[in-house]
Amino acid sequence: MQETERIRLRPLTPQDLEKMAAWDGDEEIRFLLGLHLEEGKSTYRKHCENLLGTADSRLWAIEVFPDRFIGEVELSQITWRTREAELKICIGNPTYRGRGYGTAAIEAVLALAFNEMKLTRVYLRVYHYNHRAIRCYLRCGFRKEAVLRNRKRFRGRNYDVYLMYIDREMYERRIEEKKVAAK
Repeated sequence: MQETERIRLRPLTPQDLEKMAAWDGDEEIRFLLGLHLEEGKSTYRKHCENLLGTADSRLWAIEVFPDRFIGEVELSQITWRTREAELKICIGNPTYRGRGYGTAAIEAVLALAFNEMKLTRVYLRVYHYNHRAIRCYLRCGFRKEAVLRNRKRFRGRNYDVYLMYIDREMYERRIEEKKVAAK
């Protein structure tokens, strides 16, 4: 479990998946994550269910105090040989979007990734139109690395996808800068 002033991260459980089923119908989540959720096919809940218990994924529930489940954050595609992982996050409860909880969750996961899991690099993919997420990622120290042009189809259109990353050195430098600024 990882706690900050604003949020608590705890391992995602099968009971959380039931709550996440409500997110499958959230049009904003579908658009921002580029999900193609069709009846009987892929769902956000199934995506997380498939990752639970795998060696190359870690999933955490995001809670605000006291014990209110608002989203999930994950490190998936963990490559232990190169010590890299892909970050994904979803604030499923719309009341809590755009209020800094995603930033707090990402900062907590990065602390786990670099300090406990000893990863050297965390990367992510984000659609170019997801401005709120891009601002959050930049605030957390991620940098744009590449642009995949016209990559994914969503509702009949192709969109650019940004690849972003943060490595251990960038993370440690950012933590040191925050300490100096706090003095």
